[in-house]
Amino acid sequence: MQLSWEKKQMSTPTNDSCAALPAATRFLSVFLALFGLGLLGILSLIPSVLDSLGALPPEIAELPRAVVVALSLVQSMLLLAVAVAIGTLLAHRVGLRSLVAERIRSGAAIWPELRPHIGKAVLAGAVFLGVTVVVDVLVLPFAELDLEMEGASLPSLLNRLVLGILYGGITEEILLRWGVMSLFVWIGWRVFQRGQGAPRPWLVWTGITLAALLFGIGHLPALAAIAPLTPLLVIRTVFLNALGGMVFGWFFWRLSLEVAMVSHAAFHAALFVVNLVVLLLHTGTG
Repeated sequence: MQLSWEKKQMSTPTNDSCAALPAATRFLSVFLALFGLGLLGILSLIPSVLDSLGALPPEIAELPRAVVVALSLVQSMLLLAVAVAIGTLLAHRVGLRSLVAERIRSGAAIWPELRPHIGKAVLAGAVFLGVTVVVDVLVLPFAELDLEMEGASLPSLLNRLVLGILYGGITEEILLRWGVMSLFVWIGWRVFQRGQGAPRPWLVWTGITLAALLFGIGHLPALAAIAPLTPLLVIRTVFLNALGGMVFGWFFWRLSLEVAMVSHAAFHAALFVVNLVVLLLHTGTG
């Protein structure tokens, strides 16, 4: 295990100009690159924020729209900054990779590392959607949740697609995998292995599972906005999202953060296709 750990650490090609940069400069460069990626997802929330302006208290609704939007997004930006900083400091210490970070730190090319794994990542995202559909067909009739396509439209589905790919596929992966999962794995590695060697698989799986559970629980507030949180609905939501988090966490562990992003984004792309078909059938029969 120690030998394979050392080979993994030495397998990334180096670029003298990148390696010569001071550590603080490399950290800042990685931080800015990943924060910029995550910021794309946060900016994709703007249409949803604008749609919710009518439900705001009058004293807030009277503020300029730009101010209200900025105030609505600032918490997400702060959480993103913390997650990016944690992952940039800790992920590589426990063997967790970001191809973007490696590009900045050592000059390693991104596409040759990412390309061989795109197919399996897309397939995993599509299979996870299939599991979600099966579970929902079995559970939702008993969960007091009506998912009719009433009021849905192509523009709204496209907006969900953009939000799913940018915020779900990129920002959530940076928050939950790069930040939270890296932190959990690092803590376990320091406590149980005193920071020696590669983290044992059970430690990594513990980090994957804890981050996945937080991922599932984090979807409950959005669900509560559209339906009462019955016990069955809570179990369904946490289970499905945690299951997805386990899949994406495994990709992060075994391959890279970017492969996890592709798989997560593929889930939302497949979900868009399914919703589009349902919308077309609903419109045709309506």
